[in-house]
Amino acid sequence: MRAAAVGDRVFISTWGLIGVEGFEARSEEEFSSILTKLINKGEYSLIFVPESLLDLTENVRRGLAREESVEPIFVFVPEKRSQKRLNDLRKRISLAIGVSLGI
Repeated sequence: MRAAAVGDRVFISTWGLIGVEGFEARSEEEFSSILTKLINKGEYSLIFVPESLLDLTENVRRGLAREESVEPIFVFVPEKRSQKRLNDLRKRISLAIGVSLGI
């Protein structure tokens, strides 16, 4: 199993310390391009992404779900003062149960 980290220099350097291959993205466009290339290669089972880039992965994750693909697994790493993952989870649970959550 190979793992990749996509994000800014500090983010990928941190993951590089434990042997995760890093891909630096300096813009949202570059991030999307790198992510697409990694998925098309099919060499990575795990992709670490900073929580701030969660929204940029949505179309890719939907495409993988349509294909019923179980890999790669995305790991969204929480960042200080960010609530994106919590808001995404709240939205998905609300869609699943048909009731808006006010957590």
